[in-house]
Amino acid sequence: MRLLHTADLHLGRKGREEDIWKQWEKIITVAQKEGVNVLVIAGDVFDDGRAEKEVKEKFCRSLERLTREGMTVFIIPGNHDLRRGNALAGINLPGVKVVFDYMVVTLGKVTLHLFPFSPQLDGPRMVQLRKDAAGEYQIGVCHASYVALPDVFRDLGESQAIHCPLVSEDIVVLDFDYLALGHYHNAKSWQVGKTHCAYTGSIEPLSFKETAPRQIFMIECGHSLDIKPIEIGCQRPYLSYQWQLGVDVEEKDIEQQLATLAQRLSPCFLRLTLRGLVKNKLFLKDVILRAQELFQSQGIAVNFFDETVDLTWVKEHRLSRLFYEICQERAEEDQILWQRVFYRGISLLKQVEDVD
Repeated sequence: MRLLHTADLHLGRKGREEDIWKQWEKIITVAQKEGVNVLVIAGDVFDDGRAEKEVKEKFCRSLERLTREGMTVFIIPGNHDLRRGNALAGINLPGVKVVFDYMVVTLGKVTLHLFPFSPQLDGPRMVQLRKDAAGEYQIGVCHASYVALPDVFRDLGESQAIHCPLVSEDIVVLDFDYLALGHYHNAKSWQVGKTHCAYTGSIEPLSFKETAPRQIFMIECGHSLDIKPIEIGCQRPYLSYQWQLGVDVEEKDIEQQLATLAQRLSPCFLRLTLRGLVKNKLFLKDVILRAQELFQSQGIAVNFFDETVDLTWVKEHRLSRLFYEICQERAEEDQILWQRVFYRGISLLKQVEDVD
């Protein structure tokens, strides 16, 4: 038996509709080509609980293409599916099971334990709900926050999105062979005891935090449990660059370097931070304005963060001027190092000055 695990489609996300549908089509193609028996979607099919009728109908038509080939689809809601409504309500198709209460399903060698999202659900509650069932392979499905991973805890915590917290002790007691997770938007896989755990991540990156490869997981249940990640690429990645003037690029070359970057990149979301000492702040502002138009013409949505320090300001303040002169002298030993030291120091001095 072959299962395919995905999650976090976020269909209907404003401004990203076309990109996300293209990614979902990739997953459908993989499921068909690989002869998948069961597709599991671990929450957040829709971006909002009040998904538009047309979006829901289009999703249902795509599911029918799979079930006509004999595939069974299991869906649990995630927090977005239930935000301001219930986007999964009313999806009632042959071969598709949308689960709103804990359910155990045994299919041949495989038993699925499906834990739909609710604000009250957490690791200990999942342990209480879990029922023993026949099946050589026990697979859990939930939309949760595995807070024992530092980056998961940090990213979800910063977004105030720690829902259904899980820790290692919970997973050990749950005693699954595979735990199919949704909610965290970067693909990850790891093991706790005998349990193989995986986040597939969102099928299309939706923020600058989502830089890992886009993946789905194939689980083949035969003589052993074989877990294979499948990369599906993306439509428009989120990219971040930091350039320090005088180190990574010279001020006089900045416009040409930006033009080169725009030509090199495919359509994407770009965050470009400029740091360092600038001799002509007005010139730099003009360069940024022209570059924004160029990037836009290339299908690149760019945000510039100008964190440069004006040399005129440095020379007008006694302390910063003395620091500048010291660093200039030391730069003869290691120019790049002392340029970085100067910029870091002068940025702190300017912060103090701005506060005062």
